[in-house]
Amino acid sequence: MPDFLPVRREDHPLPAEECPCGNCGRERVVIRTHVTQQIELKEAEAYVLEHVRYTYACPGCRDGKQMVTTEKPPLPIDKSPFGASVLAWIVTAKFERHLPTYRHQEMLVGPLGLWLSRALLWKLLAGTARCLKPLAEILASYVVQADETPVRYLGEQRGKSSLGYLFGYAGDAEHRYLYYDFQPHRNRDGPRQVLGDYRGVLQTDGFSAYEALVAESDGRLVPAGCWMHARRGFDEALVTTSDPLVAESLAAIQVLYDVDDRAKALSPAERCALHAGESRPMVDGLFARWDEALPALRPSTKLAEAIGYALNRRGELTRFFDDGRIQLDTGHLERSIRPVAIGRKNFLFFGSLRGGQAAATLYSVVQSARLYHVDVMAYLTDVLRRLPAIAPTDTAATITPLLPDRWADAHPQHVHASRDQELQAAATRRRQNRARRRAMAKR
Repeated sequence: MPDFLPVRREDHPLPAEECPCGNCGRERVVIRTHVTQQIELKEAEAYVLEHVRYTYACPGCRDGKQMVTTEKPPLPIDKSPFGASVLAWIVTAKFERHLPTYRHQEMLVGPLGLWLSRALLWKLLAGTARCLKPLAEILASYVVQADETPVRYLGEQRGKSSLGYLFGYAGDAEHRYLYYDFQPHRNRDGPRQVLGDYRGVLQTDGFSAYEALVAESDGRLVPAGCWMHARRGFDEALVTTSDPLVAESLAAIQVLYDVDDRAKALSPAERCALHAGESRPMVDGLFARWDEALPALRPSTKLAEAIGYALNRRGELTRFFDDGRIQLDTGHLERSIRPVAIGRKNFLFFGSLRGGQAAATLYSVVQSARLYHVDVMAYLTDVLRRLPAIAPTDTAATITPLLPDRWADAHPQHVHASRDQELQAAATRRRQNRARRRAMAKR
């Protein structure tokens, strides 16, 4: 049993009528104690926090000009009766555990003794999003990954839901944060607003909106491709053709990922050198093989589509040779968008366009925190108590300690170390499996 948990003792003595000895009638005594331990949960408890302020005056001056009252502490939502921990609970329940709003109502009745309306809960989420907005930022990265997923919302047509898109952006290894932006359409206007001042590498799956954005950037954006999407085309072709080029391509891409797996522990310069020595000959040979095979294939076949996708993005797919900070694919971002898909199945749609934009901000903060395995509830509670005291005119350095990676370093007791160890063990098993595959291939 964990030794840090408090212990409550619950005795189970004999009833008084059974204590006398059944033979001689004398009172029985305890000669041995048997202890069985179980871990139990206690329902969350609500309490009222009183902020007491004082007014001071000079007893010698009667004009009242020297009276002073202590300042009211800044609140996450001005004039709201709900404190940071309640707001953190609501945000965590919806954007980490993906619970719909009616579940919040049911779960809060116990500790609060109040039935909170859905309209009130939505207002609390919107107010919390406004408070947390300064934390949602990733444009300091050299590499930004971009992808999008559909989410429906209300408000465009009466009685009907409309299709919107939640755009996700992920920073590089040195700026490991996530940023989400909700838009009512899938065209380039949304990414253009987010990336309007960004200068660096934009890594995508090759969607036309991103390609158009790169084309109009006049060199400000450098495109990079995704090998995971390139591989996906050959996976789909595997069930429609027996052409040996499909298996050959998949095997070569697998080797590329094996090299990249060995490079993950290296610095960007060392990673780039390893790929240049081991991956470039293989990738160059693969593109030459595709160039040779494409003219002989029917354009409508899955294999031709897969080869066409890769050849049309040859420069983007080989961009990782130029800089070790560029990843092989956008898998990190796709995995980060997966929680949005889980939530979409539960709450079905956003209540409005503004609701989608508030949700994008809250997703940005919550999912960025989850990357560092912090207790999201504890993180948000602390941030919502400290962030309102930071003036809008303060520099970014004032907000930096509240970013999830810096906060995790300062509060190691709120980091789920076991979760991190579990993921590290799974990664070690994957590396061992790849090493066995390489050894078998050499035989």
